[in-house]
Amino acid sequence: MQIDDNAVVSMHYSLSNGHGDVIDSSQGQLPMVYMHNTNALLPSLERELTGKLAGNNFEVVIYPEDGYGYANEELIKQLPKEQFSHISDLAVGMRVKVMHSENEKAEMLTIADIREDSVIVDLNHPLAGQVLHFVIAIVAVREPTDAELAQGFTTDTNGSVISTATD
Repeated sequence: MQIDDNAVVSMHYSLSNGHGDVIDSSQGQLPMVYMHNTNALLPSLERELTGKLAGNNFEVVIYPEDGYGYANEELIKQLPKEQFSHISDLAVGMRVKVMHSENEKAEMLTIADIREDSVIVDLNHPLAGQVLHFVIAIVAVREPTDAELAQGFTTDTNGSVISTATD
């Protein structure tokens, strides 16, 4: 079976940046499982996966304009340090989920710097501006179950979500 809309795909991957540093990998773990064309992966990566078969091994390079975009300086903000007083171990590089009460939308930010009275936060995606190199091995491709189709994503046997939309 070829990878196409709603196919459930199991794959191993390794992701490195433009300098060859490994950012993430499924090696030594269970394969990643996702439902194709449900916004679980970057659209540019899903395009490259479309039509592939179990047993295919290949590499994909995604440039920032097709990945997480370029870093936007306007998304780097200085906030009062007291807004982070509930986090006892605040550290540079930490990812923090922030809820906006006016629209109840969650947003992830990265702590870029901690100053005496303020914290510099970066709302850009951590992979913004990076060239992404994927090495992929397709393990299996199958039809989704009726339950998976109804909910739009795959789950493990305990009902935990395996794959959801990218942030």
